[in-house]
Amino acid sequence: MLAIADDLTGALEAGAKFACRGMAAAVSARLEFDGGDADVVVIDSETRHLAPAEAAAIVGGIASDRLVPLGRKLIYKKTDSTLRGNIRAELDALREALPGSRVAYVPAYPALGRTVKDGILLVEGVPLAETAFACDRLNPIRDSRVASVAGPGVEIFNGVTNADIGAAADRILAAPLFRVVAGPAAIAEALAERMGRAVQVRWPKAGCCLIVNGSRHPQSARQVRHAVERGTIGEKWRLFTEMPMGAVDPVEFAAEVGRRVRHELDRRLPAALMVFGGDTAFGILQALGLPTLFPIGEVLPGVPVSRVEGRPLYLITKAGGFGDLDEIDRIRVELS
Repeated sequence: MLAIADDLTGALEAGAKFACRGMAAAVSARLEFDGGDADVVVIDSETRHLAPAEAAAIVGGIASDRLVPLGRKLIYKKTDSTLRGNIRAELDALREALPGSRVAYVPAYPALGRTVKDGILLVEGVPLAETAFACDRLNPIRDSRVASVAGPGVEIFNGVTNADIGAAADRILAAPLFRVVAGPAAIAEALAERMGRAVQVRWPKAGCCLIVNGSRHPQSARQVRHAVERGTIGEKWRLFTEMPMGAVDPVEFAAEVGRRVRHELDRRLPAALMVFGGDTAFGILQALGLPTLFPIGEVLPGVPVSRVEGRPLYLITKAGGFGDLDEIDRIRVELS
């Protein structure tokens, strides 16, 4: 399988879904990456904040130029669970790259509170456009209708429960014309359950961890504050505090955080690095020279753990806008 995500946290989340079902996954932000012997090749196209035409050209090129001729039978297009990014442009590009194929779009992620009823995306029961995601600095959401970002020629699947997602996966795999499956990681998990087998994940021990919160979503700030108050964040699991100050362009902010984190890792290498926010995670990966990442599994829903090529380091990533208040506490318990 070939998977394409528009940011790094999404790429790692997708890879983790397949890895925990015994399918070797390799994740790279290098567009020319062929994946070697990996069962699942995941490309982080970094197209979320690009102009639609540029995003379409990159995604279409990934699908048609290299990996499809190499025999990848199915493309999974990882999309954001809150409809951010160039979803329509990228799905159009995939349809054009695979003439005659159909696109299935399963936008619900019940485990994270994202459900779809009558084509409307809800976050914890609230229409998407009425949540904090409407204020996203780079991708403000104004419309809760999935069809508004899907475009023509795309079949949209509603979903409220995991059983709904499983039923969608069964139907998609039974119909050969569906060559492209899009959606957040819930549909990836359902596909992985049907294509692989459950394996026992052995989590690494992270006696020390550097935590970098690059997300501007208020939930991430609350999670960090809670962990500090509980004593989870302290000497061993410590918070990275050398963040850029002032009004900075979000892309420049991520790049600068990456440079500062690399300096810290070179000076004092922890066993693990936890990063909140896809742009920040990519900025750090870019500063490290874009090493390949090998997902192990999800320590919590939406929180993948990956091995970093060439460094004795594990990367824990999470998008900013989800998770319980004690998310960091629970992660530390699992990795201690």
